[in-house]
Amino acid sequence: MAVLPEIRGLKVSVEVDGRIAAEYADEDGPAQDRSPIKARSHHYSYIESKDDAHFAVTFEIEEGFCPFEALGFYPYVDGQQMDSILWDRQGRRPWGVWRHVVEGFRERDEERGMDRMRKFKFSKITTIDDANNQRVQQDIEASKSMGVILLLVYNVAIRAEGRRDVYRPNQAAPKKPMEVSEKALKGRAVSHGTSYSDGPLVAPTRTVDVHFVDKTPIASFSFKYRSRDALKSELVIPRSPSPDAIDALSEAEIRRLAMERLEHLNGNRRSPTVKRENKPNVIKREHAEFLDLTEEPVKREWKKVKIEGNREAIDLTDD
Repeated sequence: MAVLPEIRGLKVSVEVDGRIAAEYADEDGPAQDRSPIKARSHHYSYIESKDDAHFAVTFEIEEGFCPFEALGFYPYVDGQQMDSILWDRQGRRPWGVWRHVVEGFRERDEERGMDRMRKFKFSKITTIDDANNQRVQQDIEASKSMGVILLLVYNVAIRAEGRRDVYRPNQAAPKKPMEVSEKALKGRAVSHGTSYSDGPLVAPTRTVDVHFVDKTPIASFSFKYRSRDALKSELVIPRSPSPDAIDALSEAEIRRLAMERLEHLNGNRRSPTVKRENKPNVIKREHAEFLDLTEEPVKREWKKVKIEGNREAIDLTDD
């Protein structure tokens, strides 16, 4: 929920499918703000949009903290004003909370004397790359403000109660093409625009004529809506980490690799290998005497002696 320290007690949020959308800092918002209307205080953020999800703009005031007597709220979606809402302190509890939700565009149904609520809905933008120059120029103008929800807040004073048509023009919900030339976006990661779904008939609202105490808005709240992939591509939120190699394997492949590893380990236990050092074939003896065992043995002449009975014997006593 967006708040500004300069305006105590005022909170603004965008609800997507009935839940308050998480906000992400839009650090480039001030530099990219091309709005001709400059407010005294600004809030810039991103929210995530989803295909065909309904959304609404919600704002509330803790009346005991608000320093103003009356405020005018002007919500814009994709550059088009959607409504105008008045908060007036007169006749309210001093410590109450005033809350208002803008969930769509009101179309007059003159025959029934009612308003038809056309609910806001995110619609996916598709791009084409074969558009001619005229189409590209048209799409550039149409897409300049796409993907932005803007709320302007003014300090106002009530003049007098008036007719219903003082504030709200009788017109159909604005429409913008959801098929846009790729060149028209110029690299902007705009993923959605706003379309409208049929809603119920609702009672018309009472309108009043007001005077702008200050022609400059006291506050503006800007919410750029993008798909999750677009938020990642613009580095608004971190990219998903690459999955580990094992995460990409099926359960059967993991079991097979485990069995192969187990067989390899068991094979090593059955056939151990011993690392042998490549040393000369020598035997160390006392007094540092070495005998080379690789040479051919020297043939020794044995001494024969005569013994009784004219027989020969070998004398083994000689060295």
